Amino acid sequence: MNKKKKLDAEPILRELAEMRKKIPFLDDKGPRQTHDGRLPDGRQPRTAEEFEYLALADGLETFAADLSSAINRKRAEAMEAALQVYYTAEELSRDPEHADLIPHVEKMRAAYLKDFGKPIPPKPKKE
Repeated sequence: MNKKKKLDAEPILRELAEMRKKIPFLDDKGPRQTHDGRLPDGRQPRTAEEFEYLALADGLETFAADLSSAINRKRAEAMEAALQVYYTAEELSRDPEHADLIPHVEKMRAAYLKDFGKPIPPKPKKE
């Protein structure tokens, strides 16, 4: 007979908390609920096992959402840094002394156009 092992969400949630601590750029928001405490079919959990599954699902969804948000934030920061490199290289390439930068600037323009389907935005004006 193949007996189904009962879910114990606590060690899994503890491991998720440890994983969260090991990711340096992840916000340390602590536990929060991602839904209203109901099962996917809208019912309230009636058994300890349903509660365990709901707690685990909530923990995994929260971790995934926070990780996705942190990755998007870091991606935006990296893009901003890359654009600053481009703007600096583009500016320097206008000086004949730095003409060697022209092919690099052209490659950056082409790569941006290929990846985003539009030209690199102009450098923002300083106020």
